[in-house]
Amino acid sequence: MRWLPRRLLLIMIVLLLPGAALADRLIDGVPIPDDVSIAPVSASAADSGKGFVGAWVGRWDGYLKHILIVESLQPDGTARVIYAVGDNPNASIKRRWIRPPATVRDDTLTITGAFTATYKLTTATTATASFQRRRGGRSQAEMTKIDVVALTTPGRTVFVDPESIMIQTRLRENGKPIRLEVVIGKPEGNGPFPLVVINHGSTGRGNDPALFGRTFAPPGLADYFVRRGFMVAFPQRRGRGKSEGLYDEGFQVDRSQGYACDSKLSLPGADRALTDIEAAVEVLRQRSEVAQQPIIMMGVSRGGILSVAYAGMHPQEVAGVINFVGGWTGEWCQFPNNDTLFKRGANFPRETLWLYGDHDPTYSLAYTRARFREFRAAGGKGAFLEFDVPSGNGHMVAFFPQLWTSYVDNYLERIGAPTKQ
Repeated sequence: MRWLPRRLLLIMIVLLLPGAALADRLIDGVPIPDDVSIAPVSASAADSGKGFVGAWVGRWDGYLKHILIVESLQPDGTARVIYAVGDNPNASIKRRWIRPPATVRDDTLTITGAFTATYKLTTATTATASFQRRRGGRSQAEMTKIDVVALTTPGRTVFVDPESIMIQTRLRENGKPIRLEVVIGKPEGNGPFPLVVINHGSTGRGNDPALFGRTFAPPGLADYFVRRGFMVAFPQRRGRGKSEGLYDEGFQVDRSQGYACDSKLSLPGADRALTDIEAAVEVLRQRSEVAQQPIIMMGVSRGGILSVAYAGMHPQEVAGVINFVGGWTGEWCQFPNNDTLFKRGANFPRETLWLYGDHDPTYSLAYTRARFREFRAAGGKGAFLEFDVPSGNGHMVAFFPQLWTSYVDNYLERIGAPTKQ
């Protein structure tokens, strides 16, 4: 249910656009006209706005492909732009492009007309974007500048469309070998590339089996890391997505009642999840395009706390940990057992990064701050950052990269990981 408002908002983004001419070319499924032309910037144009001229790529809310091309900028701030989006069949969105009216003031470009979209420069090559409906509601995007020639080069990959594969693992159930689904995104070329493993969370309270079959692989997260030279892998643990086996990560005796709070039932589920991650990493490390070096371990919600625990259990295999809103059982449990798992990660000798949001219905900031203090007291190292998430749901921090991109960039630099775009 939490995804429905976002889907409806993405539909609105496209339905509000006026009609456009038939596209002349496709860029990874996003149409742009064939007469794209970047004009020289007038010497009298405001210096702060000149950086907008060129091509920008991103995804609305981390999913809907979007290209913005600023073709020219006049001294009065008037800009000639192309606004384009791709298909999203799941939300009944059809690809199209338009040339709407736009203006630049200082470091902000604004599109007006049937809809309003604003783009604010954050660096010479990045910008945050916001799409505002007239009757309320917003979508967000993190935009990256790209050379126009590179954008239009045939065969050039601009957006990362991760590939789902099935891997054979050492896992067995009832005497049968188990295959896990892993969704992979990687830069162009054969590598080898440093590896980022991104671990998924739970399914709410675990009482809706229809959610077990959903594959977690947000393309916006893949885009972020692939543009920085990483290969990204989203392993789906047993019984999740297309992975084989039973999904059994700490349920109550009556599975229809969802996840258990009792540590005797809940923590063995976490051990099972860690075993699945270990099995997936073993196979991924054997791939020729994966660099033989420590990996980045990252996760969201249950995937976040699993990433911290995994690093403490395999400190020589991991270069860094990025924990988005991590936890195993929610605060609604009388005695949440998150301390045990976080303390397993305290054995990791290097810095970790914890990213949490205000108004999180699963883990409040007061609660997670206390868990971080306990992690530090047990010997763990890291930084704890807090964000005000535009959607109002702090548990969704990972899906608003404009909040955390600069912090993760700095973290990757500190641990010696590549950040080249």
